[in-house]
Amino acid sequence: MTLKHFTDADCLALVERSPAAVARHDQAAWMQLFARYSLVEDPVGSAPHINGIFDARSGFRSADRLRRFYETFIAPNAIQFHVERDIVCGLHVVRDLAIEITMAPLVVVRVPMHLLYELTIEDDELKIFRLAAHWELRPMLQQQMTAGWRSLNVGNAAAVRMVRYQGLAGMAGFLRALRSVGAAGKLQAERFAQYFNAGDAQALASLFAEPHILIAFPYAGHQLSITDCAREGGELKFSKLLAAGNLVSATLDYNKSGKHIQGVMFFELETHRLRIVAATCYWSSSSNAVDPANC
Repeated sequence: MTLKHFTDADCLALVERSPAAVARHDQAAWMQLFARYSLVEDPVGSAPHINGIFDARSGFRSADRLRRFYETFIAPNAIQFHVERDIVCGLHVVRDLAIEITMAPLVVVRVPMHLLYELTIEDDELKIFRLAAHWELRPMLQQQMTAGWRSLNVGNAAAVRMVRYQGLAGMAGFLRALRSVGAAGKLQAERFAQYFNAGDAQALASLFAEPHILIAFPYAGHQLSITDCAREGGELKFSKLLAAGNLVSATLDYNKSGKHIQGVMFFELETHRLRIVAATCYWSSSSNAVDPANC
């Protein structure tokens, strides 16, 4: 069987159908974007929504968890996506953006975010296998609270809706996102840029949990050892650092030999020692086609 080849444009077109369906509150169209077995982490650090496995509420293997996610977080709100940059690497699409959520008149929050879509091919069609939304829950709730008594009404309605569709365990799972590696985790990412720019392989290695960890520089491109990464040269700068669960995401600006690259980098950290266990850069590849056999 010959596998169909999908271009970067194909991958991006699929991803763009998600905010379009959200904007018009088309639940069926939104759910159809996902693979039979899929994973939604929104935000990263909260309990994941795993779809396609046995669901106790429906009593069978279904997408009912995905439907309940939609009913809880999407259906009651007006959501706008303000995309600053899209990056396609293989079958991964990263969006650097902010979303604006209107929960009620005069209750509007703007949430900085990095979205990672991991795509797969199912029945010769592109589908979303994993959606990972990297954003910080605590600052969003603090924004919401500035609306005074209106925010209390919105918060109460959201809590009732969450218990209805997710149950008490689901609410507790969502609130897990209040805990993250925080400022200390962001400092590790900033140290990565500092040691990278200095070409200091020893200092760079000290940030990692194991010396043999490979760095995706970028994803679907080079897998570099820590030493080789330190030798890459150029200047790496981070902005818009976000801590979600045990991950830190950052908008990157990389200058090397007159070439200017913009993208997003993700760091996965141990929660105790805050050592890096995975580091993945994303910036647009020069390849125009995605070969599913190589992804």
